[in-house]
Amino acid sequence: MPIVDRASILVQDTMDQFDAPGTAVAALTRRCQRIATLRGDAIALSWLTLESTDVANLNESTTDMPRGSLVARLLNALPGDETNAKWTAEYNDYISRRRVQSGQQEANLRSVQQIEELVQMLREQEAATLVPPPPGMSGPELGRFISDRDRTRTKLVTTRISLDTVLARIKSRLWEFLSETEYELSFGEASAETFDRLRSYVDKQLTTISPPALEQFQAAYRRLKDGGNEDRAHALTSCRRVLKTLADELYPATSEPVTGADGKTRVLNDMMFVNRILHYVAETVGKHENGAVVQAALMDVSARLDALNALASKGVHADVTTYEVDTCVVQTYLVVADVLRIRERAAWADNPAPA
Repeated sequence: MPIVDRASILVQDTMDQFDAPGTAVAALTRRCQRIATLRGDAIALSWLTLESTDVANLNESTTDMPRGSLVARLLNALPGDETNAKWTAEYNDYISRRRVQSGQQEANLRSVQQIEELVQMLREQEAATLVPPPPGMSGPELGRFISDRDRTRTKLVTTRISLDTVLARIKSRLWEFLSETEYELSFGEASAETFDRLRSYVDKQLTTISPPALEQFQAAYRRLKDGGNEDRAHALTSCRRVLKTLADELYPATSEPVTGADGKTRVLNDMMFVNRILHYVAETVGKHENGAVVQAALMDVSARLDALNALASKGVHADVTTYEVDTCVVQTYLVVADVLRIRERAAWADNPAPA
């Protein structure tokens, strides 16, 4: 089952059981952690991990390290400024949720499970204060007994209510996370279907036009899934190779300068594969579309190809983030799809179907 489907099912099940009697906030938090892990949601996993951890007595135990390292790996995949801003906001919200009393700085940083266990213990102690006084007490003794009992009970109830308030805030944040995630997954499924259709079109076209380019796209996806920094760099390099392979197929390199429809002479050798794709687009569109369409198509494809090639070139010599790789792979598919559709329309125009 695809990861997106697993996450969607888990979100739906968790929301359905959210207010069921006996559902612990700690259990809901662990489910949300699973959802964040499945989605690779670094920011959410970071604050959910705080909720599940005894931050008040945090130590470097072996059981905490794998979870911490997962959060660290996911956070490292985000652009630095974005990570710092979002992490700071979520940490401040976490501290605010844990305030024992409004307007005070004191915060309970125990794990959500520890807080729930403490609340249960306080309830049991409250119940124990309701026992009747021993028989035979004198008036003054009975008065002191009732006074002490009420004072103890009031202290227990006050402490429990403050902790119940903390749990209610945590539960409210979990519901907000689930609602946001449900919306994102629903919207993301529609977006994914759109991209899947485009990807299927590109893959089908490349199967016959340029199988090596298809293999390079698949290599980029494999590298992207592996997730290491070296893998991300190789994924970008694969995107660059896709463009060059497509250029080799559509407009092979030439040692002679070529004059385009705009009257400018360009070098279209092996290394100038972006210019070769642009020249192919100019020649192909120019045969079948008016001047305005040619100019619009060239300006759009040129800007995207130049930016894409610059981004993909980072894979040769620099560290890259997952965000950059995602952008590169998606943009490569979009540009290649546009070029292939131009080729397809030109083929139809040159060889119209019989009436």
